[in-house]
Amino acid sequence: MITLTNNPVQLKRELLKVVQKELKDEELKVAKSDWHSRRKPIGCGLTIHPGIGCPMQCSYCYIYDMGFSGRATPYSLSGLQLVAALLFNKYFYPTRWGTYLAFGSVTEPFLPNILPKTLEYLKAIVEYLGNPCQVSTKMVINDENVDELARVGGSKLSILVTVTSLSQYVYLERRAPHPLKRLELVSKLRRKGFKPFIFIRPLLPGLRAEEVDEIVEQAKASGAYGIVVGNLRLSPNIVKRLISEGIDVTKYLRVDLGKLKSGFVDVRVDGDTQTLIRERALSKGLIFLRRACCANTVSQLLSGYNDVACPSLCFLNEKVCEKSCPSQCKVKAGGEPKQFNFHEVIREVLGFDEYEVEVEGHTMYIKLKKPLRDEKSASFALSYLFRRRIRFIYE
Repeated sequence: MITLTNNPVQLKRELLKVVQKELKDEELKVAKSDWHSRRKPIGCGLTIHPGIGCPMQCSYCYIYDMGFSGRATPYSLSGLQLVAALLFNKYFYPTRWGTYLAFGSVTEPFLPNILPKTLEYLKAIVEYLGNPCQVSTKMVINDENVDELARVGGSKLSILVTVTSLSQYVYLERRAPHPLKRLELVSKLRRKGFKPFIFIRPLLPGLRAEEVDEIVEQAKASGAYGIVVGNLRLSPNIVKRLISEGIDVTKYLRVDLGKLKSGFVDVRVDGDTQTLIRERALSKGLIFLRRACCANTVSQLLSGYNDVACPSLCFLNEKVCEKSCPSQCKVKAGGEPKQFNFHEVIREVLGFDEYEVEVEGHTMYIKLKKPLRDEKSASFALSYLFRRRIRFIYE
């Protein structure tokens, strides 16, 4: 990446100046109006769209209810325009201590016609920004594409390979590659130095113990570093599709069908199923995680970045943070931040230097003598960059 300063806030401004010189006015205008310039990060990070739509028609997929097509189209921005759009985004900050970026929200990033755009975006992000990136996929790519992915993204690129079922995939994922083929991709990725994880997302209710055992066995045999479980997003249409395929989620979950009429409900399948997956995974020497962002953090850790911690602060929630996770974010994120001069960052975000700071555990108390123009954005930025809770106190 381009390194002008180790202060992410100052670097963001300087990088934007660099990119503005390289793009035409019309290209900048398009980038500034794009959704990537306004979208706020979610738990896994800020979602990156190398394409729109997906032809796989998985029964549990939510994108069709959002209005996206069953046909995948590469995204219109160039790699440099994407970089510009991110730098225009008030929620985004560069460097590995900045915003996590997640590929695979509303398309399949490794589809043959989408993969070139995915590679273009990854290359631009690595060259200019240096942010941690993660790709989730069901596709199978050949050795040549894996080599190109390694050249572009580097071994710290986090890759999640989705496997939801080994017995019902033909009903759930009719147009996706066979799960065993996906596991072969895991082996290829491992040989190239990646730290791939199996992504059981969505974790479907009613998953039998025998199938859990088989998924864990196959994950271990393929060379996966671990298993991540993910939410099930429901809408009325998704419920109907799953029931039509023999999975009546209403039998296993307390789903308020009334709420579904007005949108989506994210359901986390806790209890016995998740506990069983955890026990089986740990018994095989696999890493078990409950959030995609944790796999991104662990991929960086395994690549030699020992000081990493999840920016979403999921480690402060005992129900979310896995105690056996090798990253141990909660231990590393206590006290004063050490990754850069935090006073410089605070001054850049606040726009003035009239403040005092006290740090207690995982919380930074910032005492101010005058109000902030945008307290929410300032709090979000500092929390994300420092991996600490932020509390403003007005004197």
